[in-house]
Amino acid sequence: MRGPASRVKSLADKSAAFVEQEKEDEKERGFTLKFPFPQKFANHLIGKSGSHINELREQFDVDIQVQNGEVELKGPKAKAEKAKARITALARQWEDETTHSLKIEPKFHRELIGAQGNQILRLQKRYDVHINFPKTGKLAKDDESVADAASEAGKPRRQQGPDEVIIRGPKKGADQARDEIFQLYQYLKEHSHTDAVAVQQKQLPSLIGSGGAAMDELRQATGAKVDIPNDRNETPEAMVEITIRGSKKQVADAKKILEEKKAIFDDTVSKTLEVDRKWHKNLIGPGGRKEIRLAR
Repeated sequence: MRGPASRVKSLADKSAAFVEQEKEDEKERGFTLKFPFPQKFANHLIGKSGSHINELREQFDVDIQVQNGEVELKGPKAKAEKAKARITALARQWEDETTHSLKIEPKFHRELIGAQGNQILRLQKRYDVHINFPKTGKLAKDDESVADAASEAGKPRRQQGPDEVIIRGPKKGADQARDEIFQLYQYLKEHSHTDAVAVQQKQLPSLIGSGGAAMDELRQATGAKVDIPNDRNETPEAMVEITIRGSKKQVADAKKILEEKKAIFDDTVSKTLEVDRKWHKNLIGPGGRKEIRLAR
């Protein structure tokens, strides 16, 4: 060891203490501790290809054997006791674990997952659960990686149906996550109604209003989402579709208003009269009063 004297001395003391402890531990390597363990969780404890049990062996520096509903620990007594406490805690955790399988139409998965998976990450963190959505080609790559959240060691994900969402975790948290996801799913279903109103392209300016005022008023009055097509035809008489989204009532109310406005527009007639220019001033009147009166 080389370096500042105080640091060298500190490291040397720690190293010496570590060696002495290892010597004492070696004297206790023959210590054996056995205790019952639920056989149904044996595979969870062992993990895929023994990955989980090997981690515990390295963490607690003891040998661990699992068989016939019993765990056997060999190693220093203090380390074996710590390993036992950890393993029994895992058994209690797995005993309390619940799995829920929700049937949810795939078309709602993206909205439930949220952008970059933020909605599912929030629920997983809040309720300490794992939420797995089925893999589909329609999900964005980042969202899919969240939907395919990692499972605990020794718990590979089983095959899921395209409409199956699996929630796994402590019973209380799993129940709460299930209820919140299902409530959101019901809300999305109720507000996923769509309909359309076909109007002539030349009608759009009056339906939209100055600066979109008329359309904003429609959205606020009904609560529906109203989408005006961006692609416009060169022919003013060409028909275009206005799409309406929302709850059944919201869609029906918005459609009714649009169709009433369309009917008024369709019923409006324009006529052109040939009037000699010399009579224009008489028709208009001072300040345009006659023209305004005629218009009314």
